[in-house]
Amino acid sequence: MQGVRPRFRLAVVLPLLLLALLAAPLRAQGGGSPGNPIDHGLWRLSGTDPNLPQDDLEPLRQVIGGAQLVGLGESIHTSGGFYQLKDRTFRFLVERMGFRAFGMETSWFRADRVERYVQTCQGTPRDAIRGIFGVWQSAEVQAMAQWMCEWNTAHPDDRVHFYGFDIQNQSFEDGAALLAFLHRLGIDDNDPRVAGIRACDGVETDYFFEGLPFPPELYQQCQGALADTAAFFDRDEKTIEGQTSKQDLGWARVSLVGQQAWQEEIFFIESDPDRGGKARDRGMAYAVQAIRDLRFPQARTALWAHNGHLAKKAGSSDYFGVEMGTLLADQLKSKYVAIGLSAHETYIDWIYLGLCGLVEDIPVGPGSLENVLHGLGPGAGVLAELKKNPPFLQAGSYLVGAVSMVPSEQFDAILYLDVSPKMHPLLWASCQ
Repeated sequence: MQGVRPRFRLAVVLPLLLLALLAAPLRAQGGGSPGNPIDHGLWRLSGTDPNLPQDDLEPLRQVIGGAQLVGLGESIHTSGGFYQLKDRTFRFLVERMGFRAFGMETSWFRADRVERYVQTCQGTPRDAIRGIFGVWQSAEVQAMAQWMCEWNTAHPDDRVHFYGFDIQNQSFEDGAALLAFLHRLGIDDNDPRVAGIRACDGVETDYFFEGLPFPPELYQQCQGALADTAAFFDRDEKTIEGQTSKQDLGWARVSLVGQQAWQEEIFFIESDPDRGGKARDRGMAYAVQAIRDLRFPQARTALWAHNGHLAKKAGSSDYFGVEMGTLLADQLKSKYVAIGLSAHETYIDWIYLGLCGLVEDIPVGPGSLENVLHGLGPGAGVLAELKKNPPFLQAGSYLVGAVSMVPSEQFDAILYLDVSPKMHPLLWASCQ
């Protein structure tokens, strides 16, 4: 692969990530053939093309078991090999394991455009994904949206769904929705909660977008009004549901929690990045489950996000400011499974950070999981079941995508690629 091969530190990139923008009959019990074994807990992957036969992914059946939420990660955004492999894995989950929903780390307001396309096939998949975060606007994600549309056309009574669960960059939508709901309850503009929620807009427009420090009193007015509104929702829940509906109150809470999390993230992102990052993750952990429960509560769901957001036990690793996967694991136990993605050679195309080509600062030498898997001579890649007994990894910490961790604590499995090519961007010209 040709192109610029910059050296950069993920310690710099990861904080920026915070601001970046059952129809087919299931096979007999046990599924298809178990893939191509290398060793205990290790299987060869055939490749990333979503149209490949799926038998090499069958070991995931035992990893996932009866989980309702399955996270599909990536060590860095804008690498197309990861995107294709997640598309391929999602198709396996739909066709062989009965999954029917897909959640993405992007604004949930804007992701609704993709859901409309997936349900109707009206328009084009390119237009459908225009509103999602730019790092996902790629030919690879476009192909996945197209496949979901085609599935629904072929299975009109057994549909798949798409939604977003991120809380970033939708303050105006969350604030407007929350104020409209309060007005429906007879709460007028003179109520201090209304004025306080409107102050949240100023935190974002007047300071965040201008790169200026926030006046603490403005932030406190915003968060105080949100906390008072949350207490009101809890205290008068039945009355509010009687005036509106349980569904409407549920959506108001999604907007409220999203606004709380986003305001806390942008207020603390420079002075206390760990607190800011964790605020976002708490908001996403809430939205993942709340939106699923409101729209398709019985649907087994795959989640697309960075490895760091999906990892479990974040406190025992060096992941920057994340805890979404830890919260999901604590709440759902075995109903949540986290699958990380990494590569020995990772290529990216991330114009907003000025990055193009091979990411050379992901250490893949001794001490890294990538080095262990690369040493197997895996061909395209490896499916590694981390909790297999006996384990294939010796006890202790490893680097995975430049992050020090005990892999079996953070993830249930790793999908490893020897080479992950850069994505094919649709929002900007492909880098050279």
